[in-house]
Amino acid sequence: MLSNEKFLQSLGRKIEKLYIEKYKNQSDFAAACEVDTRTIRRIIKAEQNPTILILRKIALALDFNLKDLIDIE
Repeated sequence: MLSNEKFLQSLGRKIEKLYIEKYKNQSDFAAACEVDTRTIRRIIKAEQNPTILILRKIALALDFNLKDLIDIE
């Protein structure tokens, strides 16, 4: 089982990889998620533990299943 820190790092990398495939830049992605760009940056860098509602917005913006988004090995 991953530590909380490792989980957040893996989640951040996964979100970054997915958003780069769909959006021109982090600002466009943040706007689609209806959150501040700083929030996205902190989540990607594993500096912030996102709420389930923010994760839901991220998943919707990525056209990704929330369950699959947080399924980290």
